[in-house]
Amino acid sequence: MRKQNHHAVRFGRFTHLATGALLFGAGAVRVLAQAAEEAAPAVKTQTMWDMVKHGGPSLVLLAICSVVTLTLIIERFMYYRKAKGSSEPLVDKIKQAGTMSEALAAIENAPGVSGRIFRTALVAARDGHPPERIEQLVQGEVTKELIGLERYLPQLDTMVTMCPLLGLAGTTLGMIRSFSIVAAIGMSDPTKLAGGISEALVNTAAGLLIAIPALFCYNWFTGRKEQLLMDLEKGLSELMVILKSSADE
Repeated sequence: MRKQNHHAVRFGRFTHLATGALLFGAGAVRVLAQAAEEAAPAVKTQTMWDMVKHGGPSLVLLAICSVVTLTLIIERFMYYRKAKGSSEPLVDKIKQAGTMSEALAAIENAPGVSGRIFRTALVAARDGHPPERIEQLVQGEVTKELIGLERYLPQLDTMVTMCPLLGLAGTTLGMIRSFSIVAAIGMSDPTKLAGGISEALVNTAAGLLIAIPALFCYNWFTGRKEQLLMDLEKGLSELMVILKSSADE
């Protein structure tokens, strides 16, 4: 029992000593940190907003380009969302129909580019036009749809190329201003040169941040367009075979 009490007393003393050492160490670290803060000079760092405010006219142009780019991306996304639609189910419905009127009724609510062009072909066939005339009408509709599929893609491609160039131009102008300061006052205050360079590089970063998503969306839209056209071409080939067979009968 005495031995257990002796160990308990020693453990309690060790605990008190350890706690005191930790408190002393924490206090010493706090004092040293305060002394270091008092001795070190105050450093004022620029926020991103500060650099944006000094970005110059090119940054304003990039802001306008970002709004235009976002508008184009949203518009094209909504358009391709409505334009999607496979032609294979439409061909199957037309094969199952007994007459042109039934085939037209079967695909009456078919969405997308394929649905619109297939309805044009079936209406012409129902009205008694020969296959050659139907092909001409379909070709005109395909050209019209192609114009819609490619609308605003050149403008988006322009943004992909122009935004990094605008950012580079803003950076170049900012570097020219920075080295003009050095030429005027020398290297006595390097912070002015570093600040000017960091502000100039904001233009390059802004141009890249606009161009990278625009490039990704442009490639996605282009691929989507090609996919729709390939599916449409395949479906129209099968449709024309069906219409020519019906005309021969």
